[in-house]
Amino acid sequence: MRVFVLTTGRAASKTFADACRHLDGMSAGHETNRGKIASRLDYPDHHVEVDNRLVWFLGGLDRRYADENTFYVYLSRDTEKVVESYLMRWHLRVSITRAFYHGILMNPKKPDRETARQSCRLFVETVDENVGCFLKNRNNWTHVRVAHLEPDFFSFMKAAGLTGDRDAIRDALGEKKNVNKKKYRRKSRAKKIFHVFSSRKL
Repeated sequence: MRVFVLTTGRAASKTFADACRHLDGMSAGHETNRGKIASRLDYPDHHVEVDNRLVWFLGGLDRRYADENTFYVYLSRDTEKVVESYLMRWHLRVSITRAFYHGILMNPKKPDRETARQSCRLFVETVDENVGCFLKNRNNWTHVRVAHLEPDFFSFMKAAGLTGDRDAIRDALGEKKNVNKKKYRRKSRAKKIFHVFSSRKL
């Protein structure tokens, strides 16, 4: 069996992957195939893959992996918290929300902060809607909410028929991973960084 975790990103995906490493008989990875092209969707059996880019390959997952041997997790977090987290990372060299703004929405101009926030919100809402559409006629999935991470994780294990070291899983779920750096969490600093980046030529 393979488990694919579908998420907007900025939703404890690294923490989820680390917890999955304590499942019996399963390997687990976070963005295992990043950077790959030809083998982007090649994953071994008995594996849990957590990668927010999987939401752009739903057709490929459906074609390659039969539902009877596949389980999906919809990992979600409060929309506004995801939006603010992405906004603080807008300046990063590899930014999926900035790519969405320029490449998908086809905006050549540099946005001001509020426009960028609106674009981040549309990105999150679009991903959530696409995942919901993909899963609506399936039974082989479960919803894990970041706000209820531990109980929902154990519910996922039961739904997928998985076992594991529950104490080690609890410890892993209690550790925050891949959080925004402190300097980006400070509102004044984050705002300054955003405007410096926005003034550059793209």
